[in-house]
Amino acid sequence: MRTKITLSGRVPASFARRDAALLLALAVFAGFGSCTRRPAVVPSFPVAVLTATVARGPFSVVEEHSARIAARREVDISSKVGGRVQAVLADIGSRVRAGQTLFTIESGDYEARYRQAQAALQSANASLTRTSEAGQEQQIIQAQAAADAAQVAFTDAAGLYAKTKRLYDAGAIPKQQLDDVDARCKSAEIQRDSARKSLALVKEKSGPQSDAVAEAQVNEAKARLELAASQLEATTVRSPIDGLVSYRNVEAGEMTGPSTPAFIVIDESSLLAETGVSDRVVGLLRTGMKIRVSVDTLAGAPLEGVVDSISPAADPRTLLYRVRVLLRGEGLRPGMLARLRIPVETRSEALLVPESAAFSVDGADSVYVVENGAAKLRRITLGASDGRSVEVLGGLSAGETVVIAGQDFLNDGEKVDARRTAPIEKL
Repeated sequence: MRTKITLSGRVPASFARRDAALLLALAVFAGFGSCTRRPAVVPSFPVAVLTATVARGPFSVVEEHSARIAARREVDISSKVGGRVQAVLADIGSRVRAGQTLFTIESGDYEARYRQAQAALQSANASLTRTSEAGQEQQIIQAQAAADAAQVAFTDAAGLYAKTKRLYDAGAIPKQQLDDVDARCKSAEIQRDSARKSLALVKEKSGPQSDAVAEAQVNEAKARLELAASQLEATTVRSPIDGLVSYRNVEAGEMTGPSTPAFIVIDESSLLAETGVSDRVVGLLRTGMKIRVSVDTLAGAPLEGVVDSISPAADPRTLLYRVRVLLRGEGLRPGMLARLRIPVETRSEALLVPESAAFSVDGADSVYVVENGAAKLRRITLGASDGRSVEVLGGLSAGETVVIAGQDFLNDGEKVDARRTAPIEKL
């Protein structure tokens, strides 16, 4: 039997308030459940890009050659004389002037040699003075007088011997007296001959030959003095150029000599990029020709170099011709690596786009072409590059507009706002 319970009378206030809150909660929940979420409408704005108009123009096909930057002037410095290093007055990184002292060598031994050479020169000058014209004349006079006296003595002795011989033949004097006179005559003859030889010898020594010998001795002594002075001066080693010390290999107290490299000083104000090129390329170069040079360690646009020298013959080991390019630019340092862009072929009517316009999609060269205010992805075929522009071999026509900046924010078909349009050759 189903019992039916009927509630009658007023509901207590506490129950009324609880039921009202419950009904309100159910109404709110039901309202959320019945709402349908719609996607937000986002307005579409064109992407700002930079563009360029494709055009035909002159184009140079270039070859890249790696090069190392070096100072145009680099001097290896060593001492001309050997000895112990006394003091070192410069270090790596020091800026030096031509004539500035780099280091010194103990000079005691070289000072002694210089004094000896001075004394030898003084002695040679004294010998030259003795063989001077006045001294020679006096010696000749003395020798001539001695020869004349000896001749007179011999003449007298010969006359006496003739008289004595006649007396002896007449039987007036004994044989002993004749022998005595004969001996004196022979002695006088010997003295005469000796005096003549002495005179001849003095005249011979006092001639031009004697002067030449004395002068040669003086010249030899002067040469030795100059050598000693040069060696003494060489104990102070100086920089031959203005520049920067890039290498040092001496310390105070060490022994050094001509075979020991001590310092390297470079003139960093003038730098060169040096590379080797083949016989096919060397014929295209000339001194003074301008070449674009890129230095990877430096940010910014490529530098403009000038061909400074071209080797007339190939290196027998590499069969390459050495080319040196003069460079100027902020931040360049010897030892940096550079890339020389050498033009090897020029085309007057090439179809060009900036290198910044091209990119790769799935391994294929591509660009964005602006058509009717939208960017269209297009596959193209590229040729050679000169570092700024690249030749288009297929996929583009002259007069079309390509995006050169802002591609990273584009999708195929997206609207664009072109901020600049210019022919390729004017970029």
